[in-house]
Amino acid sequence: MTLYFKIELRLLESVKSLKGLTGFAATLRVALTKEEGNVLISYTNPVYWGNAYFRSDFPQVAPNYNKLSAKLENSMKKTGSFLGDEFGSEKGVEIEDLRKYRYMFGMPRFDDCVELNEFTNYATAIAKIDANISKGVANTKLVYAIDIPDEHIKLYGFALEGENGEAAFLPKIDITDPKHTAFLPYEILVTDGKVYMLHGRYRIALSFPDLTMGTFTKIMSTPGDIKDLLEPVTQ
Repeated sequence: MTLYFKIELRLLESVKSLKGLTGFAATLRVALTKEEGNVLISYTNPVYWGNAYFRSDFPQVAPNYNKLSAKLENSMKKTGSFLGDEFGSEKGVEIEDLRKYRYMFGMPRFDDCVELNEFTNYATAIAKIDANISKGVANTKLVYAIDIPDEHIKLYGFALEGENGEAAFLPKIDITDPKHTAFLPYEILVTDGKVYMLHGRYRIALSFPDLTMGTFTKIMSTPGDIKDLLEPVTQ
């Protein structure tokens, strides 16, 4: 069983200071995963993802992230048996490498996004996407939508269903314990009139940096499948 929550806190302030593709940082993903009768709470490491998304500009927003990390950790200590264990990469990723991250030579970086559609302006883009969500788009389910006030930026998170959705690809890459449930949901970002998603070969690799190329070959079609699932939301 998986539930998703959003925590905005100081993230919106950080995004508003730099705008553009940093809108992908507008939310922190927290997951509840039920395993063998226990509920495990995990969340995306704020400083890890902050460095990846803000890159060389991260020092400008670092105070927000440090306060967020401390506040979140204090909140987690009130939930039960707090472990505070970082997981997901045995050796970690050096900050300088994280800010220019790609899995290997020739693979996409953060700003090598996939453009899903382009509209004449922000209002038209949002109206179209929201209308599609209201009508329903096959194999997608809205988890959250976060609007950055006055900045023409909106972030949407979607659950991906169907034969090429999460149930098809996540078990092939989430092969260690504890589970990387907070990898989900997958997001699209509207900035001005353009709609983007992070390239699957970037976002998946960033989330699972220790996976071998052999494991990644099992999901070679997944980046394209994710695009195929999300693109109709924007059409």
